[in-house]
Amino acid sequence: MKSILPGLFFILQSCLPTQLFAYENVAGSSDHSLISPYPGFYIKSYARHEYDEAEIMTGTFNKTKVTATTKTIEGKITNIKYQNQKRDMNVSALQLYRNYEKALKKLNARFLLACRGTKCFTNKSTDFGLYIGNWYNRKPLIYKGFNSSFGAEFGILTAEISGKDGKKTFVMITVGVDNPNKKRTILMSFIEPEKLDTDKIAIGSPDDIKKGIDTSGKIELHGIYFDHNQSVIKPESKNTLNVIAQYLSANKARKFFVVGHTDNSGNLKHNITLSQQRADAVIKALVNLGINRQQLTAKGIGPLSPNSPNKTDEGKALNRRVELVEN
Repeated sequence: MKSILPGLFFILQSCLPTQLFAYENVAGSSDHSLISPYPGFYIKSYARHEYDEAEIMTGTFNKTKVTATTKTIEGKITNIKYQNQKRDMNVSALQLYRNYEKALKKLNARFLLACRGTKCFTNKSTDFGLYIGNWYNRKPLIYKGFNSSFGAEFGILTAEISGKDGKKTFVMITVGVDNPNKKRTILMSFIEPEKLDTDKIAIGSPDDIKKGIDTSGKIELHGIYFDHNQSVIKPESKNTLNVIAQYLSANKARKFFVVGHTDNSGNLKHNITLSQQRADAVIKALVNLGINRQQLTAKGIGPLSPNSPNKTDEGKALNRRVELVEN
């Protein structure tokens, strides 16, 4: 699927900022390949999850019941929050809405919800975005907890996009204007449905590790999980860490490198730092399980030793890994 600039900005005209503040995209973030950002905006918040669940709004909001029809989807999740660079940016919610609406149409999207202002409510309301924004903030799976104070003027676009390869992507875009605070906000959620590859967890016993080390001098530590661009080990990694600790305890005379790897997305320096932090985190977790710190050495080499070409999402996923290498 090719990237589409939002609506060709057919009503942008003189509203473009002529000078931007020095706001930078949050570290490790990137625009989604499907839809590019509107000019004059930067990425304020970003989260990407290899496998998680997300909720998207598919029906109008009922103020009385404080709810709306939603759809929950599992798969690869990317959430992005854009905000305006210039405080005096004079772009309306309608302007943002129409451009993203046109961008989705150019992708032949099937709209599940397309509404602005009072039309986003089941019954006519004059409360505009306040109630829906507060509801978003209480729904942990909508934009994964990003603050949703998008202002009084707003619009919501939820759509399903089918790629040439038959794969689907669900998109939810909320645009908003908070004039008193001079903020323009664009919230995006991209969900690529897929089934969890449960066969990837290959380390079931210390013998699995022994086989890998004896055969090739290293083993990939499947079953250790991090959120995108994070170095905090997720709780579901506990069983795999326990197995690694059992192997190391039975082989105290042998020393190992714990090597962190990333794909080539983003800045090289950042990726090397992230991979080092992940290797350090694995060693810290193993030390907490009773392993001698002197038995292990952490090394982060970022994207410098790929398992697969970084040309596809599948290839990049194979390159994001932690390995145990005999020293």
